[in-house]
Amino acid sequence: MFESPESYTIDAVEDGEASLLKVASPDGRTCEYRIAGGEHPDYLRFFAELSRDFETRVPGAHEGPAAAMGDIKWKPLVIENLSERSLYGYGDPAVLKVEDGWILTATTNDAPDAFPIVHSPDLKHWEHRGFVFPEGHAPDWTATGKHVADFWAPEMAKVGDEYWIAYTARQKSNALAIGLARAPSPYGPWVDNGEPLITGGEVLYPGTAASGGVIDSHIFVDDDGTPYLFWKNDTNGLWPRPLAGLLREHPELIEELFASERDRRTAAFAAAIQPWANTRRPMERFFLMQPLIEAALENWPRVKKALLGLAHASKIVEAMRTPIHARRLSPDGRSLAGEEHVVLANDLDWEGHLIEGPFVTKQQGRYWMFYAGNDFSTPAYGIGVAVADHPFGPYVKRPEPLLKSVREWWAPGHASVTEGADGRPQLFFHAFFPDRCGYNAFRGLLTVGLDFTRDEVRLRQV
Repeated sequence: MFESPESYTIDAVEDGEASLLKVASPDGRTCEYRIAGGEHPDYLRFFAELSRDFETRVPGAHEGPAAAMGDIKWKPLVIENLSERSLYGYGDPAVLKVEDGWILTATTNDAPDAFPIVHSPDLKHWEHRGFVFPEGHAPDWTATGKHVADFWAPEMAKVGDEYWIAYTARQKSNALAIGLARAPSPYGPWVDNGEPLITGGEVLYPGTAASGGVIDSHIFVDDDGTPYLFWKNDTNGLWPRPLAGLLREHPELIEELFASERDRRTAAFAAAIQPWANTRRPMERFFLMQPLIEAALENWPRVKKALLGLAHASKIVEAMRTPIHARRLSPDGRSLAGEEHVVLANDLDWEGHLIEGPFVTKQQGRYWMFYAGNDFSTPAYGIGVAVADHPFGPYVKRPEPLLKSVREWWAPGHASVTEGADGRPQLFFHAFFPDRCGYNAFRGLLTVGLDFTRDEVRLRQV
């Protein structure tokens, strides 16, 4: 039988790096849990134990897709760390064709060295060549250190005679921002602008430790040499705890938003744990709300409809929309120019509460935007595509994802496009090994070929 939020009581005590939680329900059951650390696997184990005791949702990182890969096989390129200082693989991979082959760079999260530089002469053999920002050389405006830093989604482009790299980092204020660095070659040395290129993202909920920000920058250079910057307004991290707070204040909404008893219990637990979640570091807040996020995604049409009818839920609904923005870059890459445009937003059911990781390529005289949608840490994540006649749109989306999880590889996402060894376009993207989704879990680099007409894109074997 469903239990309301006020029926759960939670006591939390810190024991060194561990957290001890005592969870009590109204029928007299009390269970104690030890979250050994602050990493994603620690929280996945905790939620598995909680599900065993209280029949709540287990995060989808443990639930794989049923479908096998189709006739067009994804080709794995890098499936192990190429340097002992690369800790988490090659998530959010950006592959660029250069004079002597191909360059790969990728997300490094909170590792000491930010953004690997990996070279391949033939898309078969790969060599680690260093980092954009080795330990001790990160820009002064960025936050560094284990459980503090967040260096995400670097993308390299050749602009004029220079190489530029746009990237995401966490500021010392805790908000995410976009920076830009430049070098005479793809191997460096890289010199940062010295301050963020874009900051912002409204703090929608003062007092909840929810900092806004921007993320997932992409530099597109048009045929005439004009550089454009695309990025995402990072609001998807701002709604889960406010939603839990709303359910804490209005427990009668839980039955309206969620269809199953499991998801109602999950929402009730999230409402109870929300005050403690507000005290944790940014990624731990996500870990604690992950079952609620996934419950909301499974009930997405129902949740959206109910919240749209509530005046006091307007900011939550607003934060569930994650628009992709675009603007011209100045010729020197130190500022933005012209008008800002919102070019895409999540409005398809498969995308859920977010889209991210935009990448634009010009093919057949049109502008094709590849993007990722849904929750990066679960098999629901996938790659979508949209097409337009101008970098600023309007973009027309393909209604279903171009790539989605298969039994062999989970959560394909954050694609880049460049020419392959045969001169034809290829899609490069990351994916998790089966049953190993999650923050700081290894993500490998894979590829598949692309064939374009003016109106369609199809996968091609490479």
